[in-house]
Amino acid sequence: MQNWSTILKNFISLSGGELLSKGIAFITTIYLARVISPEGFGILGYATAFVSYFLLFIDFGFDIISVKKIANDKNIISKYINNIISFRILLASAIFFVLVVVILFINETLIIKLALLITGLNLFVQSFATEFVFQATEKINYLSIKVVVKNIIILVLVLLFVKSISDVLIVVGISILANLIMSIWLFKKYTKLFAKFTWSIDRGFLKSLFLESFPLIISSFMITIYYNLDMVMLGNIKTQTEVGIYNAAYKIFMIGLIPLAAIVRIFLPSLSKINESKVLKRTIKNYGIMMLSSGILIAVVIFFSAKVVVNFAYGNEYIASVFPLMILALNVLVISVNVFFGNPLTVWGKQKAYSVAITFGAIVNIILNLVLIPKYSYNGAALATLLSEVAVFIGVFYLFNVNLKKIITQG
Repeated sequence: MQNWSTILKNFISLSGGELLSKGIAFITTIYLARVISPEGFGILGYATAFVSYFLLFIDFGFDIISVKKIANDKNIISKYINNIISFRILLASAIFFVLVVVILFINETLIIKLALLITGLNLFVQSFATEFVFQATEKINYLSIKVVVKNIIILVLVLLFVKSISDVLIVVGISILANLIMSIWLFKKYTKLFAKFTWSIDRGFLKSLFLESFPLIISSFMITIYYNLDMVMLGNIKTQTEVGIYNAAYKIFMIGLIPLAAIVRIFLPSLSKINESKVLKRTIKNYGIMMLSSGILIAVVIFFSAKVVVNFAYGNEYIASVFPLMILALNVLVISVNVFFGNPLTVWGKQKAYSVAITFGAIVNIILNLVLIPKYSYNGAALATLLSEVAVFIGVFYLFNVNLKKIITQG
């Protein structure tokens, strides 16, 4: 089990890097919001949300399972990387073809279609992602370097080449380019620190991994529904300007989630070691203290500073973003609770049960979006997201307590 000094060191390294990265990204966001207007900002948010559903199939839940396996046995790193990357490259080609077909038939403007197409190139970039190895081996500093440098590249190129809404496609291209550069860098670090990559398609291994990961892809798909469906539905039911208003609030909200994601990355390898019940109890206690205290602090800060932050970051043109941001601030608190109860289930072999809880939340989200967005626009979208997380809480709270008792009893 990690001691507090190690936990805090990893937390500062990972969340500090993420916060620095998002701080740089937020400067880019402030510049873009003022230069490309809410309409252009809406196009960027819509394209990201739309393509996120296709990107899900590249992950396929493999990362979480791999972290669990590698954390317990470092000798299997090469087998996992070689097979997963080889499979993902093939998968990316097939999914990109499907995306192109979808883009050809949807009823959108040419600029939105081109934004979707360029964003879709991320499928190939994500296919050779190696982050899960660095997470499992607790080499967190490399992940921090990647995200910080990537956002520095984006900021510099955006300041140089983006001057108006007519440059919105350049913004999309810059994002893909920066992600590609840093993914290649991390991949090279992997080959230097661990092993050379070798093309491998072990059907038996991949089938076994697929069966274990399948519930997670369902969970991830459902999570993406209630994080991105609102943006997609706003773009189809309302205007791109309204998407831009919501996207502005959402960018700030996502910054608030950074420490929570860092805490998960730090504790997930330790939570997967369930052989000693006393150690597990201490790990869960430390995990809970950090997760819940962070969630409360972040929610309070964002809620009470929403107007000041929106005015400072985006200007009066985005003042309508304040109320959805306040709703999303409350969502940070609910998410911190859900992550505390939900994420351990994924490394305790309870992926199917977890996916049921997430699916329930997604169904609630779809219904609420259909009811609330037509009448309340971006405010309705934010409220639907909050209430969906509350629905998920009911499931993960029950599942966590039931399975923790079983594990401790068996341990």
